[in-house]
Amino acid sequence: MALSRLLGRVAARELVDPSATRALRATVAFMLPLVLASLGLITGTQAVLASFAGHAVGGLDVKGAYSLRLFLLVGLSLVFAGAAWLGVGAGRSVLMAVLATGLIALGAGAWRHGLGEYGPSVASTAALLFFLGLISREGATPPAAAAATLAGCGFSIVVHAAFWPFLAQHPLRRTVAAVWLALANLAEALPAVEAADAPARHARVAACENDLRAALDLSKEALKGANAKSSRPLVRELEALNQAAAQLANYLMALNPSIERLMEPPGPGALAASFRSFLASAVNSTRSLALAVVSHQAGHLARFEVRLRRLGGLVRVLQSRVAAKVQDSPERAHLSDVLGKLQEHLPTLRATLRASMERVRERGPISFELFDLRAWSLRPLASALNFSLQVDPALVRFTFRLAVIMMAGTWVWRAWHLPHGFWIPLCVMVVLQPDYGATRVRATQRVVGTIAGGLAGSALLWLHLPLWLLLAATAAVCWAFTWYVKRNYAVAVFYITLLVVLQFEAAGPVTLALTLQRLAFTMAGCLLAMLAALSFWPVWERDRFPPLLADALRANALFLERLCLGLGGDPDLTPALVLKAKRKAQRANSLVFSSLNRMAGDPDVMREGIERNAALANHNLRITRWLSVAAVHFRAGGPPIPGLEPLARAAGEALEAMAAVAEGADPAALAGPREALEAAELPGLSDPRTAYVTSQLDLAGTELNAMLIEF
Repeated sequence: MALSRLLGRVAARELVDPSATRALRATVAFMLPLVLASLGLITGTQAVLASFAGHAVGGLDVKGAYSLRLFLLVGLSLVFAGAAWLGVGAGRSVLMAVLATGLIALGAGAWRHGLGEYGPSVASTAALLFFLGLISREGATPPAAAAATLAGCGFSIVVHAAFWPFLAQHPLRRTVAAVWLALANLAEALPAVEAADAPARHARVAACENDLRAALDLSKEALKGANAKSSRPLVRELEALNQAAAQLANYLMALNPSIERLMEPPGPGALAASFRSFLASAVNSTRSLALAVVSHQAGHLARFEVRLRRLGGLVRVLQSRVAAKVQDSPERAHLSDVLGKLQEHLPTLRATLRASMERVRERGPISFELFDLRAWSLRPLASALNFSLQVDPALVRFTFRLAVIMMAGTWVWRAWHLPHGFWIPLCVMVVLQPDYGATRVRATQRVVGTIAGGLAGSALLWLHLPLWLLLAATAAVCWAFTWYVKRNYAVAVFYITLLVVLQFEAAGPVTLALTLQRLAFTMAGCLLAMLAALSFWPVWERDRFPPLLADALRANALFLERLCLGLGGDPDLTPALVLKAKRKAQRANSLVFSSLNRMAGDPDVMREGIERNAALANHNLRITRWLSVAAVHFRAGGPPIPGLEPLARAAGEALEAMAAVAEGADPAALAGPREALEAAELPGLSDPRTAYVTSQLDLAGTELNAMLIEF
């Protein structure tokens, strides 16, 4: 009975957090080649290549359509086979080994760019297989090495597929994600997002309401049918997400009548931009939540939390403008009450989503730049890949730096004939990160884990375990390594050290020298990585971010000033000058987001406030976008738009004040610019061009108000 309850709890945990299943899958793929080698069916080199390649494929936690999963796993298998082929083929001379190492390093940059969160692990595995090929014994050939690697990957893919019927694509999650997509469509149908005649608009809202109810009913039935003991924790969490969606829909529909009345002339026009920004943010936030639910990836959760923070800022701006602009007391009281309840509901969304995701603690590359999600569909695996040809300059610098250091390490190893010296360039690959902070932390964890694992491995060397017990210990250590690799890197290094020692023990007798050599070469690789990172990023990214944000704010202030002066008829402001200011703002924003992405790799204590920083960066980016849209209507000799000076002056002062606060000034200095911005009025709607330009400037002003609140 007790065993049954224990198994039930384990099964329930696996539905939410399948880490144990992933570790078991990778361990099975790792152990089969070793067992075959112990029986004399394959060589030791083939066993090692097949084991590590199979483990890498088995340890990947891919989501999405089965065809996409299979395509990704087969593609990675070919990459690993190519790395093993290259390693064996380049082992004939020092020059070939050094050049091939550079090629592996360049490939690592490509995998980091294109494969998202899978990139670092793919790069490390490809490097490991390459170096295993370099040290392969006489008689090994490139085709044989590639074949062994492919065989290990193929078996691992079969093991992967065997688990799919038991840990499927989470159809329950997809039904809940469909609810949030229906809610996003409802928010998009409300009047401030798209202009439309009233009857058609009302019909669309009614249709979206019906779709939402249908999605809720379908999800409720699916969750009810899956409410077995083993799945109850997951079902409860998904039901809570459905309830949160229904509650948010109630608030939006409660706002809808007021929005319609306030959008009609002569309603307070200042609210139009606020409502439009709020609803557009609500659309993107709900779609972002749907993506996080169905993919349950930490990167999507992080981006949703930034969107939610931005939405909260826009709600506060809307509350302040309702209090200032709405004269009808009952209407004002209704809006204030609903917006207040909505503001209280937003933290619930964050907590409820986090409770339903098993990968909250995982770390990986995260892009904090928020794009519109209007054309989004449920394809979590494809969304994790990056098909853009635009590469982050920081990643380019990192890739070439990695190549130089790894090539130097390979030359030292091969030219000086250091036994097991391949740990130097391999450690550089694993430790070196695009930013200094993450590199220093990774190096510390690597050294501590290696020392502890080396000491434990040294103790095991004297036990002279029988083969069957040695294989059992290897399996246990492999499982533990896979379990911890995304949870605690230092502990994972401890287990991988044990695993490597046991691998060499399985192949033949070793001495304490192996452990000491590995420790020395690991420390040398860590030192090389630290020196390389120190020459590029000698400070924490948290210290680099404030001046970059300040530069981006001042660039927007310059863009706004030139645009408003040019639209106002200043003869000295040409379109070329406005375009130059726009490009400067765009470059500054790009640097800010590159800094944020690097900050995501820093340790937790150095990432404090990253969500706030990301929200500020996205507010500033949207200001640039709204100004860019308005700039389309600026041309030399065009009719001037008078009355833009007050807004330009107030907004410019606000941006400059925020830049000063970002650099360390007293936040109390923002009170004056905030009041001046609230008091600034845009010119009346005299013609369509003026109306459109002022609407874009009003949207920029809304973002600026939300940004002032966030500061």
